[in-house]
Amino acid sequence: MSDIIFTSGAVWAKSELSMINDSLLAIGEAPFMEGTVVDTIPIGTDGETAKRLIRSTMIEVQSRGWYFNTDYDYVLTPDINGFITLPPNVLRTDFGNTSNANRFLIKNNGIYDVANQTFIIEGEIMCDIVWLVDYTNLPPEAYEYISLRAARKFQQKVIGALETDQFTMRDEQDALVNLQRRQLQTQDYNIQNSRVSTRTHNGYLVAGLYGNKGRRSF
Repeated sequence: MSDIIFTSGAVWAKSELSMINDSLLAIGEAPFMEGTVVDTIPIGTDGETAKRLIRSTMIEVQSRGWYFNTDYDYVLTPDINGFITLPPNVLRTDFGNTSNANRFLIKNNGIYDVANQTFIIEGEIMCDIVWLVDYTNLPPEAYEYISLRAARKFQQKVIGALETDQFTMRDEQDALVNLQRRQLQTQDYNIQNSRVSTRTHNGYLVAGLYGNKGRRSF
């Protein structure tokens, strides 16, 4: 069963189908009936286009690294053969200000030792990990931002209406501010913070981006 969000008197289910319906409503199309199986939506239809944009937006937004999908100092342990295989919902790894900063990277769903050109890892290694969180486990602020961003991109792609797009853009920006405010409330920041989900830019904190000191870019 989908989780339910309560906000400002409104109620809606947190699910991929609900995001698709939000995108369809943004261009004036009728939504799918509750219980529609997303993977059965015909290819080439507006619903299928919305689904593809939503899935890519989920990865785009979450890969920045937020309070709800980032584990700091996460220990990775090789298996008996020396391999570290990552689950498919890992979006990024970051080894920070350590001797491993430029040594390891994700390759073929595993950790690759660049220095020694091998997938065989000797001993445990520690890193920050950014995970892909599913729809039902997204906090309300993140869910709303992803849904509105995907709807705006879908609207722009399908009908390209400038006036409507500007209206949706304002909603998207408001949702981003709410998510960034929540990020600030849950994290302790300073300009020297090298963690994966923090950065300072032009004197202002930008949440959900990589650190600017001692961290590599992906």
